[in-house]
Amino acid sequence: MNQVQWLAQGGKNMQQFFTSSPKLFKLTAFVILILMLTGTAILYFTNYKWATVYVDEKTYRCVTLAKGVEEVLEKIGLELRAEDYVYPPRNHKLKRWTSIAVVKAQPFTVMHDGVSTEIWSVGSKVADVLLDAGLQWREQDQIIPPLENMAAGNREIALIRVSSELSHELVTLPYSVFKVANDSLYRGQERLVQSGRNGQQLHIIQVIYHDNQAVERNVLSSELLVAARDKILEYGTIASINRGGLKIGISRVLDVQSTAYCSGVEGTGCPVDERGYSRCTGKASGYTATGRKAIQGTGTRVDPYIIAVDRKVIPLGTLCYLSFKGGGVTTRHGRIIKDGFALAADTGSAIKGNRVDILFDNHWVAWYYGRRAVRVFVVESVNAE
Repeated sequence: MNQVQWLAQGGKNMQQFFTSSPKLFKLTAFVILILMLTGTAILYFTNYKWATVYVDEKTYRCVTLAKGVEEVLEKIGLELRAEDYVYPPRNHKLKRWTSIAVVKAQPFTVMHDGVSTEIWSVGSKVADVLLDAGLQWREQDQIIPPLENMAAGNREIALIRVSSELSHELVTLPYSVFKVANDSLYRGQERLVQSGRNGQQLHIIQVIYHDNQAVERNVLSSELLVAARDKILEYGTIASINRGGLKIGISRVLDVQSTAYCSGVEGTGCPVDERGYSRCTGKASGYTATGRKAIQGTGTRVDPYIIAVDRKVIPLGTLCYLSFKGGGVTTRHGRIIKDGFALAADTGSAIKGNRVDILFDNHWVAWYYGRRAVRVFVVESVNAE
């Protein structure tokens, strides 16, 4: 009997056996089914794994054949950044039961060293975010918000580098000016009693820098090197003068330099250029800057002398009283002018500051006058004594 015949004969024998014993057949089939189910269950429980993923406030559960954490995260469709925190690590192999924690990184703007850096961090506090940015700081540095603050509500963080240095500074102490009344001086006159001198003080200063920019200066100590000396001035209080039976109220007194000129019209003897313009006035109109006819005047209140002034010092139209040393000016040709009233009615390109130019009717008289000191009283009022 060959092998094929033997197998065929065996099959017939088994068929006769199960046909003759139906209960035994059913029992055998049941045992085979149990064995198959058991094998399937063993295979299932051997290869499948249970994973629970916690992402911030969400929870994902899955049964998977994945071998590692990375595959589980891909299966649930979780997109991650390199900065996100995953535990166990992404390359970790799964166990039968595995819990996975994921903390998503948040964006932060960190301002430091004059630049602004955008980073992603899972840090819970401000200090953690700065460390994730690779930054170091010193105790004196200023961090806004403070290191111990929670990072979640502060997406902008500033790290200010604070430094300081000491310096020396010489400070000028300005002198004060004190004025004392003097009843022997006229209004507008002053007399120096004591000259002023600035003092000097040495300061030791702490300069505080924020990111190399000076933001604060504190004086730590001071040393007086030279004391300031006050300036003392006496000022005049005499408010009037008496001249020719008149009481003349004055607002101020000016001691000025005076020169003389003529109107330049025909009859004054003034040289003229080829255009006929006066050497003294540069024009031939015979009128002053205020439109007044350029006539010398007699020095009385109703017929005052005419003077050219710097309008910044004496406004045009101001009535003045001229007081000469000796009561007037005398040359070899006699007295050419005496103390008297004068009207500021003209200007001149060379008349600047404390200087006046007195009008004469004759060019050569003006030439003889030359340059002289004169006291100018600015008239405030005129009354009979």
